[in-house]
Amino acid sequence: MLKTRSYILKLKILLALFLGFLLLFPPQVAQALISLEEEDKIGKEVLFELTKEVEFIDDLELNLYINAIGEELKKKGLTFSPFDFKFFLINNPSFNAFSVPGGYIFINSGIFNSIESEDELAGIMAHEMAHNLGRHIARRIEDIKKMQVLVTAATLAGIILGGEKAAALSLSSMAIAQTRLLAYSRADEEEADRTGFQILTKAGYNPWGMATVMERLSKKGNLAIELEYRYLLTHPLPQERVAYLISLAERYTTDRSPKNLIAEDPNYFKRLLVKAQVFSKKKDLASLITNLKVELSQKEDPWTRYTLALALKEQRYFKDALVELVKALQGLPFKPYFLLDLADIYLTSGEYLQALNVLNQIPPITPSKPYETLYLTKLDYLKALALAETGEPQKAYKLMQKFLSLSSLSYDPYFFYNLGKLASQLNKMGEAHFYFAKHYQLKGDLKPALYHYEKALSFLPKTDKMYLEVEKAIAQIKHKK
Repeated sequence: MLKTRSYILKLKILLALFLGFLLLFPPQVAQALISLEEEDKIGKEVLFELTKEVEFIDDLELNLYINAIGEELKKKGLTFSPFDFKFFLINNPSFNAFSVPGGYIFINSGIFNSIESEDELAGIMAHEMAHNLGRHIARRIEDIKKMQVLVTAATLAGIILGGEKAAALSLSSMAIAQTRLLAYSRADEEEADRTGFQILTKAGYNPWGMATVMERLSKKGNLAIELEYRYLLTHPLPQERVAYLISLAERYTTDRSPKNLIAEDPNYFKRLLVKAQVFSKKKDLASLITNLKVELSQKEDPWTRYTLALALKEQRYFKDALVELVKALQGLPFKPYFLLDLADIYLTSGEYLQALNVLNQIPPITPSKPYETLYLTKLDYLKALALAETGEPQKAYKLMQKFLSLSSLSYDPYFFYNLGKLASQLNKMGEAHFYFAKHYQLKGDLKPALYHYEKALSFLPKTDKMYLEVEKAIAQIKHKK
């Protein structure tokens, strides 16, 4: 049953691509490679489908981290890019990353179970950026145009409307479309390897990052890579491809030492790695907790205990999580960012004053390193949430307003929900309805989103910039419906 639902999800996302294509390109019209604007429209459509079907990781620090790596790759690794790359974390235990038109790149949390350094993660991200820069999916869509579309919109719509039965009936035609039209070719993968390698080295990462992670996976065998979304990503790992990556790295340097450009502090990198690994095991936390306790009964290790604390927190055993975290911190180096995890447990369990007390213990600093900016941003965010619950909505609102410019939060529905609550407490009803509408829209729930957007119009002055944004959002929703 789970496999069937997973397959239907793939078909739904594929439908978004095809419907977007059919709206933009009627089969009788012959055009050149699709434009960047058209790619972005398709990318947004896929993102919209994903928001309804998959669980995105809403941990601000992890999202800030992957976007900071992305910025490093963009600014230093590229002389020019037609895309404003956007990076998203999906809570899924499989090793996978995939990109869709428009520069939208998705990374499964399962990747963090197989990487050992930041440059390995950056290598995977650079590879996906290279697929976008090579416009590989755009070229596949061009092939669809030339072949007059093998799968009709009616067939694809039937898959969604008819559920499992329609999906089974369309299996043959969908398999043809998947294999022949949207899968990356070996030439695409080789180009993405070469371009990704160049991006990685120009950005200052060790190019061995890309080679070692692929080498490690190839030794486990292809079955180690449980790819979902196969219509967009095949990532074959033949030995010649791994050998090619190794030869590229050897030509550049013999030094395999990992480079963490963002998370320079190795303890900070390990902390983020553990957090992502716990998220990836969210569907089987009970087994994880049991295994960690067995490990600790055999050998004391502060990182194992830290992992246990985070797993207990996700399982909502807050008291036990606090006990284990305090024990873990006694064996870990004293770093202020570990206090964020303590405050987070208090906050999630409803102990808002305790959370605020912990956050106030973190000494203020002027950030001089990238990772310091990340954890201080998380500090302000947690502080805003705690202030909102302890009778200081004005202070919380002021802090939250700072985050509106963060791309890492622009697709986070819970950020806008919290902002809506604060605006409502301060009687800013136009803003409150606007933020609630954004919350529902990002969750893919268009009916309440439309309701709140229309309510926002009744409170906002027509000259307000937000008013114009609301009108545009309403038009987009009505067009989708």
